[in-house]
Amino acid sequence: MTTGNLYADRSGRGKLELTGPQRAWFLHQILTQAFEDIEPGEARDTALITAHGRMVGYMEALATDDALLLHFESELIDTLPEALQRYVFATQVTIRDVTNDFGLVLVVDPRWKKIAHEVAPDALAHRTLSFGVAAGYLWIAKELLHETLIALKGSGLQEATEEELEGLRVEWGMARWGHEMTEKTLPPEAGLDDIAVHYDKGCYVGQEAMAKIRFRGKVNRKLRRLRSDEPLAVGSELTLEDSKVGTVTSAAGGHALAMIRHTVEPGARVTAGEVTATVIDMTGPGKDPT
Repeated sequence: MTTGNLYADRSGRGKLELTGPQRAWFLHQILTQAFEDIEPGEARDTALITAHGRMVGYMEALATDDALLLHFESELIDTLPEALQRYVFATQVTIRDVTNDFGLVLVVDPRWKKIAHEVAPDALAHRTLSFGVAAGYLWIAKELLHETLIALKGSGLQEATEEELEGLRVEWGMARWGHEMTEKTLPPEAGLDDIAVHYDKGCYVGQEAMAKIRFRGKVNRKLRRLRSDEPLAVGSELTLEDSKVGTVTSAAGGHALAMIRHTVEPGARVTAGEVTATVIDMTGPGKDPT
């Protein structure tokens, strides 16, 4: 599968803008990632979790000179902003929904920074780890979105469908909200330790639960890649030696992702009905492909 030369309009994702002198401190206190030391232009993945460590939402954050911008899956638009707002209290931070103020364009290409500078020099841009390959998001003023998409096509990039992007994500083993991440998921189960959890920053909502998992050294299930000669169906139960060991969470052709019992090692052969698949180790989520 190609790992470059693609672009996609992903403006439907939810977007928030945080302003105020305590904006970074605020996120630092409630999210799994560290924010007090974030610099303008830097991007970090992060999650909001419950006191028991279950996920409330997952987002990508970008720091600018005077704000923090967040974007997340459209399924979270009705719940995540309200969940963040509950923690404001007397904090000097303002959370504003800017979903309809900005377009959000994805560029999948090792040259994404150069391309972004050429076609949209005034856009805010940041790397994304969502697909396991070199890629970046461009925040575009809504009135400039159409011409930016035309410029990207004119630069020689191909417009990617969501199906193609899913295939890329699944092949490289990257978790996505609504698939490998839900309200029942613990971040380490989805392989998010290296990219979205800061274990040394001190207290935050759910910190004690994350520390216990780290100290214990394991979770009961882990995200794994699967390979098969026949397509696997999302939701299919996986069995090993007649015991249920997991569930398929995403699938694209002969590639799939599944949450599997932690005792099942790479190389194991599991079945989903009549289809047999091999459990493959992860490619290393969190290794910045740029």
